[in-house]
Order: sequence, then C-alpha cells, then structure tokens
Amino acid sequence: MSDSAWRSCISETDGGVDNVTWSPDSRHLLVLHQFSIFITIWAVEFATQMFVKNPKGNLYRFSGDGKYLAVIERTECNDYVAVLSTRTWKLTSHFKLPTIDAAGFEWSPSNLELCIWDHMFEHRLYIYSLDGSCLFTHEVKKPISMGLQCVAWSPCGQYIALGTHTHYLYLINRTNRKVAGEMLIPESVSGKAVQYYREEHNAVSGNTIAERLQSQPEHKFQVVTDDFIDMKFIDIVVKKKSSTKTNDNVKEKRVKKYGITGIKWSHDSSHLAVLDASNPNTISVWNIAGKSITAALEFVHNPRTFAWHPHLLRLIIATGDNSVSMWEYDGCWIIELPAECSVNVNHTNWSSDGNALLLSAKDSFCIGFLE
Repeated sequence: MSDSAWRSCISETDGGVDNVTWSPDSRHLLVLHQFSIFITIWAVEFATQMFVKNPKGNLYRFSGDGKYLAVIERTECNDYVAVLSTRTWKLTSHFKLPTIDAAGFEWSPSNLELCIWDHMFEHRLYIYSLDGSCLFTHEVKKPISMGLQCVAWSPCGQYIALGTHTHYLYLINRTNRKVAGEMLIPESVSGKAVQYYREEHNAVSGNTIAERLQSQPEHKFQVVTDDFIDMKFIDIVVKKKSSTKTNDNVKEKRVKKYGITGIKWSHDSSHLAVLDASNPNTISVWNIAGKSITAALEFVHNPRTFAWHPHLLRLIIATGDNSVSMWEYDGCWIIELPAECSVNVNHTNWSSDGNALLLSAKDSFCIGFLE
C-alpha cells in the first residue's frame, strides 16, 4: 500500500484455480488448483513459489496467531494432516488420521490443538496436538441418522459445540471430555419465554406517484408474544412408487431436511448463534448456562451470514439486501445502508477492536461504523 505503482500478476498454467487465500502476513498467496491437485504458496514480493500436494479441497486453515498452516491431505484413500510453519513454510509435522473421510477441522483458541471430525455417516471427532498425538476421541452415543455437520470451538477453549443433521446441538467439555449439554432445536417456542422478533417489510403506500415517492417503506422487527409460535420447519417430499399387478400407488414420505449448518460463539462463550437449514430464515440465540433459547430472529429472506461483535454481546446478521440486522439483549434493529452504498450484503466481518464492520457483496463492499 505504500507504493501505489507496484503491481504483481500470478499466472497458473496447470489447470484452473478453485480458490485464492491471503496468508496472515499479507505477503503470500495460497492458490488452490482445480481438482485439488496441489496448493501453490506464492511469495508476492519475490515471485517465488512452494507447493503442498494432495490437499483435500478447501480443508486448510491458518492458526489464530498466524504461525502455522494446517492442511488435510488425501492420499491412497487415507487422510493425513500436514502442519507448516508460516515463517519458513517448512513442514513441522505430518501424521495419518484414523478417519474414513475427514469432513472438516478447527483450530483451538490456544493454537496448539486441532479438532477434526469425520464425514456425515460417522459420529466421531478427534483432538490432536500439533506433533500428531491424539489427545482424545469423542463419539456421539445417541443414535442419529447422520453424523456431525458443523463444529465450533468456544473462545475460552472449554467447550466444543457440535451441530448434527438431526437438529441436535451437543456441547463437549474439553477439560473433562464429557458431554456438558444436549439441546434440540425446537419446532415451536413461546413468545412469553423467548424473545421472538419477526422482520416486517411493508411496501410503500399511496394512490398517486407523488404519494408513493414521499412514502417510506416500513422495515422493522415486530416482537411476537404468542404462547405458541411455529418455527416453520421445512419438509421435503420423497416419493416412492410401489407397483402391484393391478395399479401403481405413489407413497409420500415427509422427512426433515438437513439440520444445523451454522454455529457461532459470542466473545465470552456465554451464547451461541445457531442456524438450522430446516428453518433457514431463523437464527436462534442460545444461553449456554441455561441450555435454553434466549432469542429467535425470523427474517423475510434467509440469512447469508452472521457474526458476533469481538467484545460485546451483539450479533450482526445479513440477508443479502441493502441492510443488516443487529440483536442485543435490549432489542433487535434493522440498519439500512445509505442510498449511495448499494451493497447487497452477503458477508460481514468485524474489525479486531469492534469499531468498524466490513460489509461485502460479490463485486462491491463498504465499511460501516457504529456510534
């Protein structure tokens, strides 16, 4: 940024590119090639390159302090973990996993451990140190049709939240390695026990063009206090044909679709924001101490992204339009972006001090400041 005339161009001749990622030091680019053949690590200033072979798709993450890069590799039907130092880009450890088909992993808040989970038909996760020692293994005991779908490590490092396809949310205590809580996303809640907010987006009113131009559309949250509030789980219909000699009958079996697809911890590990794909237009906020829902936020459009403030109990949600929603214990509000800022927000990211918020779309972005 200090030299506005400086430019660099990277040309990859071996097939296409699937993904490009900056390293934490902003001096290297990681280029994932099509079909996950390898990752090229480019030193932007010196135009030198290094390679990581056989990466398993997008399963590579930098540690929180930026000192290490962990990559899950797939070789001869086996999963491996490669840990590289970002100072020298040399391999510090390489070990084999017992997984059948590793689906994902997360760094611990201490940046000293990796939490790795198996594919959707398995119910196991593993905690490994960076030298390849398996610290412990956990398997969900309760029978579920499919395995883990998403995992999130709490900022304090004590709890690991597990989201499943069957709407169960498990809390694993990292210290004693036991289940600290088991919660089920409910199909209905009471507005007297839960803060329930429903987004309303009313169109402009008026009989004439002048009246309609002067009228402002009403965009706000309504507080719902009904005793029974349907969480509106979506069903999909699976049709089965059973043929007989006389006629053909079509039987319909209704099954729940997907499950928990997004988990985000608050900065103090006291709350969880959860998105369930079977109820895709609602974010539920859970109190960890009480193992109960504190608030439910129902939107007109499905949430695209949500993020907690780094220092406050404040949640920001974007649904792909020109506004963002903010939840706190005191209430829930919709913040309209200025007219000159035409960004249909699909991604949000707080600055480290929490004073600024990056709002971005596919081809545009803006930075907001909350007063």
